[in-house]
Amino acid sequence: MIHVTQNVDDLLHRAGAKQVIQLHGTIAADRCHGSCGYEEPVDMTNPPNLRNCPQCGSQMRPAVVWFGEALPSSAWTDAEQACRDCDVLLVIGTSAVVYPAAGLIGLAKSAEARIIIVNTHQSDASGLADVELLGKASKVVPALLDE
Repeated sequence: MIHVTQNVDDLLHRAGAKQVIQLHGTIAADRCHGSCGYEEPVDMTNPPNLRNCPQCGSQMRPAVVWFGEALPSSAWTDAEQACRDCDVLLVIGTSAVVYPAAGLIGLAKSAEARIIIVNTHQSDASGLADVELLGKASKVVPALLDE
């Protein structure tokens, strides 16, 4: 099972997910704001102060996608492939208005995947759903996976 997320936290990893594609990067790492490509993990219990990149001297910054920045190309390519290859896409807790990520639902649908949406209310993706389950994910998802 592949998990594609817009979240920058490590909650999926801590829940035991093995394959996680983080479209918007991770807050648990810093990367060089310059172009050298340096990245290092961050201890979130004791995050570092502002500092310069040890490779090129540019400022370090969180390894997340900020407004207006492009998604990491490898994460996007992997997410597109996962959606083209899946039989079922389980979409949990999204308004489906943030693009390009929201477009992955239509991509999976066009590749003939079944779309199951779990949300507290209808969303922009409701029209693509084969099944839409309205309610809190904390209640709906465990019941869905137990069946």
